[in-house]
Amino acid sequence: MNQAPAASDDLAYVRRLAESGARAPLIGGRFMAWWGFLVVAGWTAQHLAVNGTIGDGSSVFGIIWGTFSVVGMAGQALLARSMGPKAGAGSAGNLASRPVWSASAMTIASMVVGVAMLARQTGYQVFDWIVPVAFAVYACALIVTGKLAGERIVVLAGYGAAAMVGLFTAFILDPNRYLIAAAGAAVTVMLPGLLLLRREPPAEE
Repeated sequence: MNQAPAASDDLAYVRRLAESGARAPLIGGRFMAWWGFLVVAGWTAQHLAVNGTIGDGSSVFGIIWGTFSVVGMAGQALLARSMGPKAGAGSAGNLASRPVWSASAMTIASMVVGVAMLARQTGYQVFDWIVPVAFAVYACALIVTGKLAGERIVVLAGYGAAAMVGLFTAFILDPNRYLIAAAGAAVTVMLPGLLLLRREPPAEE
């Protein structure tokens, strides 16, 4: 009498394994596009602040990135509430997406805290160190999730983010370095996010 339930459990287990290995479309495009847009806006504002166009050369940086954090988390919450259950959420790429991007965010946040503490002694120039770290973790997150999901555009964006580490470092003394960073974030994070969003499967009923 226990054979039928056992067989059913086995089939369910096999099905879960198959689904987790499937190359379903990534469903986090809206989050990539949102944070990519904010990073582009933040680094553009940083460029204006560094060059004296806005702010007083000191507190303005806290205003820029404090606003970034508050608006970013509010948008994240709204986007999460707006997204219903999606087909393929149990695929390998989608299962990996959340923890790998969460780890990326924690790494960048840790760097920001350390730099903010150091900036009191050295000035705003130390904020430049955040950019290569950010692109390095973007590269890891994009390449891993892109490979698991079979999303070529995401993998290419990851290689682009890796290239941006060296490009920004090479131009770190250039007054327009944050415009370069903003352009890199637009191409490697915001644009791929928008493309993924267009290809998302509809919400399940």
